[in-house]
Amino acid sequence: MYLRRVGVGHLFFALSFAVIGAISLAARDFLLFQEPVPQGIPWRETLACISAALMLVPGIGLLLPATAKRSALILTAFVALWVLALEIPGALAHPLVEVNWLGVGEDSSLLAGGWLIYCAAAGRSDASVRIARILFGIALVPIGLSHFFYLKAAVGFVPTWMPLRAPLTILGGAGHIAAGLAIAFGVVPRLAAISEAIMESLFTLICWVSAVVATPSDRQVWVNLCISTAITAAAWAVAESYRSRRDGAVAAWRAGGGAAVRAE
Repeated sequence: MYLRRVGVGHLFFALSFAVIGAISLAARDFLLFQEPVPQGIPWRETLACISAALMLVPGIGLLLPATAKRSALILTAFVALWVLALEIPGALAHPLVEVNWLGVGEDSSLLAGGWLIYCAAAGRSDASVRIARILFGIALVPIGLSHFFYLKAAVGFVPTWMPLRAPLTILGGAGHIAAGLAIAFGVVPRLAAISEAIMESLFTLICWVSAVVATPSDRQVWVNLCISTAITAAAWAVAESYRSRRDGAVAAWRAGGGAAVRAE
């Protein structure tokens, strides 16, 4: 069965965007911090519905073998538009405001994850895979820095029943930065990617699942859960890209009758 063959990153990336698209379409509005469209823009509701469709339809398409590659490409291109048209101009206009770079980092992590999912679906293994990994690593740095710049707000996302909320938030920020630099510079990158994916998974479960349980009628909390899940999925897609490379090297080693093959 197709869904049994796709990676965890692929599956949850698809589901996250499909759900966000459905919620956004029902609301007829832009709901994402990652998609900062100005309030006064003409045809806002129409554009919001188009945006929702560009998340919902490819999200569903990623779950189908016949449309997975095309859907991954469309979704990745759409997220690239967020980065180039919505996030980077704001960050360059106000370069000393860290929250602007946080937006660039979060969207860039989704962009890198989407491209790696496309490459996996297309059986593609070229220089763009390495570039996507580096982009993901760099994107983690402003995400980690936000834990320090906005410590009080970040601690507020952690449920009150958790002990040591502030130290854990600081540790999480340092973990993002360390994992990002390790991935970007190729220092035990697979271990760093797996560690980041586990950390993102725990953050999503502890912070946003708890938030949904506490306020299940809050639409924005559901959207935040989905975007956190999508970023987590992107991290798993990065980790899985190293596994795919290793598995290919093992297959080549076996096919060559035991000749030494060095994985990237």
